[in-house]
Amino acid sequence: MEQLKSNKKVPFLPQDIPFNDDQRQWLGGFLAGLHTRLLVKEEHVSTASAPQQQIKPLTIIYGSQTGNAEGVAEEAAEIAKNHGLSPAVIDMDDADLTQLSQAERLLVITSTYGEGEMPDNAQALWDDISSESAPRFDNTYYSVLALGDTNYDDFCLAGIQWDERLEALGATRIAERVDCDVAFESPAQEWIAETLPTIAQKGSNGHSEVVPSPPPAATKKAKPKFNRDNPFEAELINAYTLNKPDSGKETCHYEFSLLDTNESYDAGDAINLIPCNRPDLVEELINILGARKEQHEQFDGHTLALQTIFSEHLEIRVPSKEFIAEVAARSGSAEFIAKLEEDPQSLNDFLWGLDCVDLLTKYAPTAFTASDFIRLAKPLAPRAYSISSSIKKHQNQVHLTIASVRYNQGNRAHNGVCSTFLADICKPGDKVKCYFAPNKHFSVPEDTSAPIIMVGPGTGIAPFRGFLEERAATQATGDNWLFFGDRQKACDFLYQEELEAMQQSGILTRLDLAFSRDQTQKVYVQDKMQEQGAELFSWLERGAYFYVCGDAFRMAKDVDKALHNVIAEHGGLDAEQAQSYVASLKKQKRYVRDVY
Repeated sequence: MEQLKSNKKVPFLPQDIPFNDDQRQWLGGFLAGLHTRLLVKEEHVSTASAPQQQIKPLTIIYGSQTGNAEGVAEEAAEIAKNHGLSPAVIDMDDADLTQLSQAERLLVITSTYGEGEMPDNAQALWDDISSESAPRFDNTYYSVLALGDTNYDDFCLAGIQWDERLEALGATRIAERVDCDVAFESPAQEWIAETLPTIAQKGSNGHSEVVPSPPPAATKKAKPKFNRDNPFEAELINAYTLNKPDSGKETCHYEFSLLDTNESYDAGDAINLIPCNRPDLVEELINILGARKEQHEQFDGHTLALQTIFSEHLEIRVPSKEFIAEVAARSGSAEFIAKLEEDPQSLNDFLWGLDCVDLLTKYAPTAFTASDFIRLAKPLAPRAYSISSSIKKHQNQVHLTIASVRYNQGNRAHNGVCSTFLADICKPGDKVKCYFAPNKHFSVPEDTSAPIIMVGPGTGIAPFRGFLEERAATQATGDNWLFFGDRQKACDFLYQEELEAMQQSGILTRLDLAFSRDQTQKVYVQDKMQEQGAELFSWLERGAYFYVCGDAFRMAKDVDKALHNVIAEHGGLDAEQAQSYVASLKKQKRYVRDVY
């Protein structure tokens, strides 16, 4: 990390320090955090004797799909106060571009969702700043923190685009953009520690600039005490399959106890589970690497048994990009090597369905050692799942609805890491490490009289089971409409008895079903939306909130297209007007998605 011009320097690691990448990342984050705490302490001690420093405004905007970017923005704002800055944290949905262009100091923190898309709350502002009529940012100093996942081809694309666009509009970059992988905490802390002292010295000293004002915020939640590095353990108390025996799918319902954790959640939140890799996969990998499960290797600054490293710490099923490139290089396969140079989709098609063992078996069965693999693999990431319950109905419990990932390819059984960890390995009484992920944008309306429309095929029903339980528990008077779909009604109607009981009690006002394989022509939830277009539009006109949960790559896009069509047809609008109508829904937080 480069040295700052201020009299307080961020600690940096020499390039020749004898640590691996994981150790360097951990130590860098530790030093950055220590640096920040020392600054806080020093400035606190010197406040009484030093002249009062002039407060400088700082604008922090965030684009967040699941809440991570928002959390980093809030953390940066707290630390900014110790650098003589007065921070305003603004949801990109609430930012006004004209006011934003007048901010002298600007931090942008954004995630990328799906295949290189802007988060839902960032799309409207991005459209504005991307237009030819966008204002100049000539007097703005800025830096960008991008959150992403290297498993996706367009890694951190949203942050990259913001960084490039601000520069094109004349803004001055004061610290290089940092692109974070799923383990974003340490690099985010380093970015905060480097950026804040620098940006505090930029711009004017007075309050002359127009600072965008954040809207009145709801009561701020306390920062969760449990996280990836400090999870709690929840006991599995019940599990059963939701599909009938003739189904070609396995969707399971899981119930965990929160007793003795003092943890809670809101309907619409998610939970991160920290799984272990399957013993059979661990054994396969150890064997093909010519290693022994009891042999010890270096990992993250510790010497551990290989079985422990592969079981608990590394992603051993999904190959990292670094591992793929190295396998190709050592394989001698001209076709494989050529694919690395082609478009990402071509490589994805070439490797479709293959896991780490497949790649080693097919292309480099003797070319790698265990230490090679450890160096190239990614950390085992937590798996996030939408919560399918309301704690108001199920006291001290959290419920999940998870489809087991299983398929056969190349005469090998392939199994999802977390879904089959729960289905095959965990038994009632076992404890699973986890932590909650609040999602304040994806929640039932505070106005209990407001109608809601929920579109959730397959496991997308999960949060809406929680919504309906929440609405019943709070005696909400607003109407509730659910669109649900799956393959066959006879065996894939998830929570059928519960939903039908909710219909009879009046909690579920409308239930529209789309079972794609019960007729010759496939029917999906978006088809049902268009069938009921007039009624759907009338609900929107009387203030309904529109929620979507499920597959981001096809379903969510098809539902979005259907929504635009319904609004255009039944609102008497052209395509541009329908687009503005939908943009207004998003701005009002009445069109929100939890997609994956």
